[in-house]
Amino acid sequence: MSQEFKVGLTWRALFAIITAALLFIPINLYLNLVTGGTIAIAALYVIAILFSEFSRIAGSPLTMNEIFVIYSSMGAVVASLPPYYWLVYRAFYVNTPVTFAFKIHGVPLPYLVPDWLAPPYGDPVYHLRTLMHPAWAKAIAVATAFFLLTLLADVSLGILFSYLFVEVEKLPFPFAQIDYSLIETITERRSEHVRMFLAGFYPGLIYGALLYTGQALGIQIIPLPWADLTWLTEKYMPGALIGFATDPSSFVLGIMLDPSTTGLMLLGSATVWIFLNYLFTVDPRYFPVWAQEYYKGMTIATIYQRSFQRIWIAPQFGIALGLAAGLIIALRKSIVRTFKLLVSSRGSARPSHFPPFTLILAMFLTGSLGSVALHHVLIPEIPLYISLLTSTVISFFIAMIASRAIGEIGFFPSMPWPWQAIVYFTPYEGYAGWVQAPYISLGAQGSMCQAVKVAYLTQT
Repeated sequence: MSQEFKVGLTWRALFAIITAALLFIPINLYLNLVTGGTIAIAALYVIAILFSEFSRIAGSPLTMNEIFVIYSSMGAVVASLPPYYWLVYRAFYVNTPVTFAFKIHGVPLPYLVPDWLAPPYGDPVYHLRTLMHPAWAKAIAVATAFFLLTLLADVSLGILFSYLFVEVEKLPFPFAQIDYSLIETITERRSEHVRMFLAGFYPGLIYGALLYTGQALGIQIIPLPWADLTWLTEKYMPGALIGFATDPSSFVLGIMLDPSTTGLMLLGSATVWIFLNYLFTVDPRYFPVWAQEYYKGMTIATIYQRSFQRIWIAPQFGIALGLAAGLIIALRKSIVRTFKLLVSSRGSARPSHFPPFTLILAMFLTGSLGSVALHHVLIPEIPLYISLLTSTVISFFIAMIASRAIGEIGFFPSMPWPWQAIVYFTPYEGYAGWVQAPYISLGAQGSMCQAVKVAYLTQT
């Protein structure tokens, strides 16, 4: 793609990113701790629109390139949680009475949490309610190291596959056009596009204000993240998961998909969470532990959590592996072509805006092998070859398949706990090895490649 690119990372874009991060990351942390959800999609649109309007009022409108940088950067920021979030989570985990009910070889789980994950149970630091304390130093250092090594490996694979699939193969990336259309609408403000945009923007603004403002004030105007109907249906279908997702991020992407696709997704969801959950509840022959554990009055969140653990976690592992195998088979020619491109690209000329292949390889090996070494020092009970294969070979394939799938069909399924699935098939018996993984790609490279595709469309 021979295009003339323009700079988008200006002081105005950087100021917008920092300001938005300071505003929305704490909100995301709080919502995730309280509801398990985030406001990722809503935050993206609000940030882009607000800063665009502020700059327009000031008499110096943001360029399309600046809006792209704000939009794509904040997409990465608000869609993820900072690594120190898990320190707060583990502080709760170590101290809640619930976790003492679960044991490994007769030892309650809180006593198995090493000090590099969280201070031990009973440490006075928990009464101080702060992370700025020497007792947290080791856990903060380990979390920071894993975060930086993971970021290095993820970004290197993202750069590699962006070059292969955007620059060389020129894959379509169906959803990149949607991102580009939003950026174009905000920037150029064509009347026909603005009218369509505002027709959905104002209802969404009102809905979001009612949904999140009430939650922030402690008043439930609209239930978040679900409107629970199980209290009405439990008499007739006990165990069925019946309700409506109220968080826009749960359904807004479905509006963009083909109705046949969303219809099949609805059918599959209803089959699993309504009819099969009901069947396995009333007939204890299939899953007796779940049938015994269920009681009338369970909320939709509790039914989901407990039935997922007792029934659906193993099938989802299998489905994820089967889907990955299906994608490999369906994209086998593309995958072979990718390896050929990878080999041929090592000695060929490359665009100046992509780093050298040797630098990309060095970044990936530093991140992946560094995380393997640190993981082995902390948890030597897990075989080294398991961590090594996971961080290098498996992660490379996941990143490649995710990038290819996003580039060709616009979709890559989320992978539920791939590291835990791997550990399950090892002889490891402990706690730390389950919750702390070496580097493993979760498919974020697909989104990175799509962002690069949008960068080409906006000539940034």
